[in-house]
Amino acid sequence: MQARDLYDLPWSGRCHCGHIGYEVTGAPKFVFACHCTDCQQLSASAYAIGMLLDSEALVIDEGKLSEYAKTADSGVISRQYSCGRCSTWLYTAKDNTPETVILRPSSLDDRAWVRPVAQIFTDSARPWALLATAFSLPGNVEAPERLIEAFAASDIRPSTLK
Repeated sequence: MQARDLYDLPWSGRCHCGHIGYEVTGAPKFVFACHCTDCQQLSASAYAIGMLLDSEALVIDEGKLSEYAKTADSGVISRQYSCGRCSTWLYTAKDNTPETVILRPSSLDDRAWVRPVAQIFTDSARPWALLATAFSLPGNVEAPERLIEAFAASDIRPSTLK
């Protein structure tokens, strides 16, 4: 069975106001919680949930996106894409990894199944916000292969398949 069949793709999603619609056409590599200070500010929360996808697996169907670019402390330019109307943060693209994007899975139509297999940047996490995940990394993901394997082996699947 291929990952595409296992995940019953494509999935649909949209911003809060419905102006931006999209489809996910490829299986996620993994889902994670990011505790970096940028994600804390952008999400107005203790962390942001991200779903790593191949870039071509995210297809924007409609609407006009707004882009905000910031150079991280590492020197990498991180581009946040949001709805131009309601400002829902939909995904992130980093200039140093153009082959992937980080979808904000809370914008999926079917998101009840989403849970992280890892948390990153725990060094800047609020102590009360740490999660029980298979992996906890003090900084960024340096070797994603372990996370990809753990996510593939997990029981994390869309609720429509359970």
